[in-house]
Amino acid sequence: MILTDMDMLQDYEKDARLAAQAFSLAETEIIDPNLRKLIRTAASAAADSQEKFAQLIIKKGDRP
Repeated sequence: MILTDMDMLQDYEKDARLAAQAFSLAETEIIDPNLRKLIRTAASAAADSQEKFAQLIIKKGDRP
């Protein structure tokens, strides 16, 4: 099996999307305000990364 660059972009974008969803969900379960803030930061970073990779995929003519 040979993976293309687009396969790798698609895979990373999917993983970043799932990470953003998981961090967002985990944030709702956390009581400690400091830990909640840390998880919110992680969710935001994952969402930012997902957006960048989705835009790159779209720019290359494919769909995330």
